[in-house]
Amino acid sequence: MSHPTPPPPHIPPHTPPPDLPGQPGPSGPYAYAPPPYAYAPPPLPGPPPELVAPLGRRFLAKLVDALVMAAIVAGITVPCAVHLETDPEGVTEGLAITGIIFSLLFAFLLYDPALTATGGTVGKRLCGLKVARVETGEQVGFGAALGRHLMAGLINNAMCVPLAYLWCTWDKPFHQGLHDKIVRTVVVRTR
Repeated sequence: MSHPTPPPPHIPPHTPPPDLPGQPGPSGPYAYAPPPYAYAPPPLPGPPPELVAPLGRRFLAKLVDALVMAAIVAGITVPCAVHLETDPEGVTEGLAITGIIFSLLFAFLLYDPALTATGGTVGKRLCGLKVARVETGEQVGFGAALGRHLMAGLINNAMCVPLAYLWCTWDKPFHQGLHDKIVRTVVVRTR
């Protein structure tokens, strides 16, 4: 004895998705539009937008640092130069020249890297800023701070304009200077 075969389940005919305004529908060149991507691209490593240093604060910090460096250089070189002028054949001539060389070396090679590696230059600290690693947000060491400083000097002197610093005005999303991009650092707010 054979059992009757049940009728197949009712399957409704395929109906295309409704036309959306501004998009071609089933009657247009595409009969079916693929769904939007199920995933978003991973975010860029770096600080959240609210921690990125504002350009005005960065400019003010750079101005303060320039004044501090000028005061250091003047405070050492002027007395040394006066001493050389008044006693050109004196025994302390070598000491005066050494003082001038040290002040220039400190101002142009050590001020920014040494203070950046220990938390920030005078200008950055007054403006509530610091230099950090772009991927982790950790403080940079002396090597990275020195590399950042030397790259800025090299780029700015080679181009005869402060391109390394101006770069941050159009860079997105972290407003990194060109020297920051090279050594993978970013300037962030501390307050």
